[in-house]
Amino acid sequence: MSGTRVPGDHLRGEILRFLEDTAVRTNWAHKGLRAALRGLRLDEALWKPERGHSVWEQINHIAYWKRYILHRTQGKRTRARQAWPAPGRTAAELIRSIADVGALHRELRAAVIGLDPETFDPRRGRYPPAQLLLGAAAHESYHIGQIFLTRKLYRSHRRHRGTRSR
Repeated sequence: MSGTRVPGDHLRGEILRFLEDTAVRTNWAHKGLRAALRGLRLDEALWKPERGHSVWEQINHIAYWKRYILHRTQGKRTRARQAWPAPGRTAAELIRSIADVGALHRELRAAVIGLDPETFDPRRGRYPPAQLLLGAAAHESYHIGQIFLTRKLYRSHRRHRGTRSR
């Protein structure tokens, strides 16, 4: 029956919307990654709070897990580790890191679109694709919040440092 929607089609659509909202637009809780990185300068990307990670480390961490989930959705077996790739040093490298996250998002989106609706059956394996994809979006959402917070802390740090030196 052509034109009949398979239950997995609806779930795929919801997952795609959630991934897109988290990376590019605004989800129900906050602005997406694109907004979190808008106007990011090199000094701000490299600054590290007393406890935690720099914005650039957060970007690389998001990219690492996005790549991992992309490979899993493509059927590739890949070993996961708790990855915090080191930041680069130049503005050009920062631009590449941000572009890499954007490219990975587009690749992941295309991979999800290409999945057979049957793939979204919740009984498929220990971590079915729907669970991995929604978990990836939730993970990214958490780090987007961390990026917003780190950028806010950086601005506060600079303001306080500037007033002490006068």
